Amino acid sequence: MIEEMPNPTRQGPKLIIYAIVMAVITGFGYIAAVLAVIHDVPSAISASQPLLEIYYQATQNKAGSICLMLFPLLSFVLCAIDDMATSARIAYALARDGGMPFNRHFEHISPNFGVPVAGLFWCFTWDIVLGLIFLGSNNAFNAIISAAVVCFTITYAIPPGINMLRGRRMLPENRSFKLPSTIGYICNAAGVAWALLTTVLFVWPTINPTNAVNMNYCVVAFGVIIVIAGSNWIMGAHRSYRPPALELIHNHRTVLVGVDELTEKATNTKTKQHDQIQVD
Repeated sequence: MIEEMPNPTRQGPKLIIYAIVMAVITGFGYIAAVLAVIHDVPSAISASQPLLEIYYQATQNKAGSICLMLFPLLSFVLCAIDDMATSARIAYALARDGGMPFNRHFEHISPNFGVPVAGLFWCFTWDIVLGLIFLGSNNAFNAIISAAVVCFTITYAIPPGINMLRGRRMLPENRSFKLPSTIGYICNAAGVAWALLTTVLFVWPTINPTNAVNMNYCVVAFGVIIVIAGSNWIMGAHRSYRPPALELIHNHRTVLVGVDELTEKATNTKTKQHDQIQVD
């Protein structure tokens, strides 16, 4: 979705930083308030709905607790819509770069809706599958979700890890968004360290002693994902995948191919649609 915003190479990183700052401020305040009102920790841990139990401990009123639960439920609905849009765009972007099976179908943008409809249905189908898995086995669902988080975390850690291994001197000097070298290394180190920590925590058993019933199957789900991704790569993605590449154009400005080109295409498309509406 970043290619649809103006000046994405500069505004994109700023938007990510703003989102993190807002999440830290609001998240810390909310967590501090929730922890401050807990009176019975064991009851909150053992409850089927821990957050509802915490609200009840704070208000001592069932109606008030239910009303407070409406706020996170509404947030879940809004986040689900955003997550669906993001997932569909990720599928579209991967197909556009040639990394998915049936690329031509998933990279198609509906002329009527302006969105990747095939990607939306693809993500919607997997949401239904995950919901059915949750109804059948809570352990299997948690393992899949944990493995997905581990996969995301590893992919997030790869770019800063490369920067730390090869040095930030490999980055273009005339890039649109530039941090001081020291701050950049600190951010890279913090990102890699956090990725290593959370990866270990997500695959760590939650109960000791561990048996076949209470085992954390995140490692198994992660292995299945690696097998599927590896099979996709071997069976054809290694020939069709075209990753975005840095190129130097005539005015000596480094651009990310696949972002700036799509920004221009999106702008031209919107201009044509606007002109067509005026003609009609």
